[in-house]
Amino acid sequence: MVVMRRSLLLATIVLLGACSAEGGDETTTTSTAALASTTTAPATTTTAPATTTTTAAQPSTTLDPLAPLGSGCTPGTATLPDGRWFGIVDSYDETGISFDLACWFSGEAAVAASAEDGEESPPPNDYYVRNENTQLRLLGVSPDTPITWYPSGDPNDAVEGTYEEWTVFLDGQDFRNSVWITIVSGTVTEIEEQWVP
Repeated sequence: MVVMRRSLLLATIVLLGACSAEGGDETTTTSTAALASTTTAPATTTTAPATTTTTAAQPSTTLDPLAPLGSGCTPGTATLPDGRWFGIVDSYDETGISFDLACWFSGEAAVAASAEDGEESPPPNDYYVRNENTQLRLLGVSPDTPITWYPSGDPNDAVEGTYEEWTVFLDGQDFRNSVWITIVSGTVTEIEEQWVP
């Protein structure tokens, strides 16, 4: 419809211009301005509604073979976001743990990280731990949080129990344990000791 109106107006202007040229004194300036103001259709813009997807952080699925395992080791925040994190239990009580976040590398990543740090490379037993930050994070842990640990040090001798049972076991130990913790919605939902040879 707009195209038809434009065509009619343009034809009228051309005819008026031709008539004016024959008549002498009239110009088409006013008619051209009128065309511009009467045939301009308002611009329409269609914008698709924005969509937002929220997902919990997951263990690293990066394609970088030199990256640490898990959700990383430098979250850039004082609290740990949702994900799976490696670190060392510095201390514990019935309400939670003091957690020292660290980087766990294995395989090719362990070789590269240990060499970068000036340590033995390849590292013994095909893993390497980097712990450059001394910040401790206090993490609340429910007494019934599931935990897997290795009381004898044998990987075939794993015990699955609760945080409460684990702390009773730890009372008789004199070393700090390396663990993986899983955080979902800001809560520690699982702890698993990292077995090392």
